[in-house]
Amino acid sequence: MEPEKLREITEHAERRNEKAIGLTTAIFAVLLAVTTMLGHRDHTAEVLWQTRAADQWSYYQAKNIRRHMYEADRQLAGLRGRVGAAVSARFQALAAHEQAGLQKVRARAEKYEAASAQAEHRADRFDLAEIFFELSVVLCSIALLAESRLYWRISLVSGAVGLVLLAYAGLQLFH
Repeated sequence: MEPEKLREITEHAERRNEKAIGLTTAIFAVLLAVTTMLGHRDHTAEVLWQTRAADQWSYYQAKNIRRHMYEADRQLAGLRGRVGAAVSARFQALAAHEQAGLQKVRARAEKYEAASAQAEHRADRFDLAEIFFELSVVLCSIALLAESRLYWRISLVSGAVGLVLLAYAGLQLFH
């Protein structure tokens, strides 16, 4: 075979390798963008659930304080004898009403805390996947600059880890 023909085949193979590395870089960049967006959404959801839980705990405290206040008022009204008996009974009913609502408010606050913890867990997985995709993009760039397929192969491993983490976190969105 002629030397010119060999050089042409070699250049064609190198361009094909560069195209493959460039395409891989673009794919990892898209996965990185999607992963980043999903992670940011879960971090936002985490804060929203935490805020809702804090609101519910504040409401719980307010109801509990009112219950104690009504109980104290009932005791004071009871000191007035027969005159305060009707007022005492009314305060006892109000205290019972506040007591009855406490468990529902507490359950809602705990539910919101659990949702916040789930969002945090998913966001952590998305963040970890993001790191592996970023590493993959950098390794692809090094592969192009160094003209070494070794860095490209390592980027594929890193990208595969990122993809597994992305899939794991993505599956948790549906639970």
